[in-house]
Amino acid sequence: MTSSTPTLRDVAAEAGVSPMTASNALRGKPGVKESTRAKVIAAAKKLNYRINLTASMLKSGRSNIIHVIVNEFDSPFYSKLTQALSNEIVSRGLIPFIEQTQYSPDAAEHALSSNPFSGQLFDGEILHATGLGTNVPLSKLNGGRPFVLLDACEETPTVDAVNFPNEEAERAAMQHLIDRGCRNIAIVGHRFAPRADLAHAQNAFALRLRGACGALSDAGLPYDESMVFEAGDVANGIIAGHAIAERILAARSGHGGTEFDGACCANDFAAFGVIRGLADRGLRVPQDVKVIGFDGVTSGSYTTPALSTIQVDFMQLAKFSVDMLSERIDHGADEALPPRRAIIGYQLVDRESTAV
Repeated sequence: MTSSTPTLRDVAAEAGVSPMTASNALRGKPGVKESTRAKVIAAAKKLNYRINLTASMLKSGRSNIIHVIVNEFDSPFYSKLTQALSNEIVSRGLIPFIEQTQYSPDAAEHALSSNPFSGQLFDGEILHATGLGTNVPLSKLNGGRPFVLLDACEETPTVDAVNFPNEEAERAAMQHLIDRGCRNIAIVGHRFAPRADLAHAQNAFALRLRGACGALSDAGLPYDESMVFEAGDVANGIIAGHAIAERILAARSGHGGTEFDGACCANDFAAFGVIRGLADRGLRVPQDVKVIGFDGVTSGSYTTPALSTIQVDFMQLAKFSVDMLSERIDHGADEALPPRRAIIGYQLVDRESTAV
């Protein structure tokens, strides 16, 4: 080593690669084998090498910082989402900068356009869209920087998007209840919408409702306003659970109502609430009502009974998002790419809450 401060050449020599390869590996650029990237990162760590961010930005025009904007930090869903994104960004030799909007379109607009670092420090941005209004001009707010939207759900994409398998997976969840013998199934999530209106669904919960409706239709089962309960969190899930239970108890006592035997929920936390709400009224899961959730953000032991759920692939979401963003960054503003969309995978996890 020729000086007390390690250089990029020192890292390259330690890793047994060229300085260009070392530079590309540390900056997360494509074309570097993962084994080589890992070797270079290990060498940099061993030598305590630090990228001179100012010099690097002046030379390359890039900071290697990725701006991640989510609705909140304080929930298992967003904890898992930000962890997956952060791990993937770091694995590429890049740096995540994460902030929250608390479901506010104004806060999202500020994060994209008025953040002190916007337009100066970030190479690109990843934004989770749930809770944002449809009138927010997201494709224009960030000044043309590379941008990926999570769960954008537009019929015709206007920006790069990586989406959850909303319709397909909720159809599978509903079909799972049908296969377990359920015939009067409550839908917990999005507010009621007629089938015709769902033809142009453009948000995650509406797409999940459309998927549930599709499975009911295929099975010749009813769908109407009386079986839909709006809830997206535990508190509203409890309210929905109480309402479902009251309808069941009314039917059993001959006072109208509906003998619900299943509940298809648009996320896990609504499902947890439904289970609690049913228990408050003396109804058991799965004996009286079978319940399934969506997201798969907690282990099966989080509730009793353990919750059956649609487990989405957060690692795949992070990989697709950073792949899209990196490609957009590498192409630069001079080469237009059409907006792209990817949908991540899932698996149905069958646990106690839907047992026969």
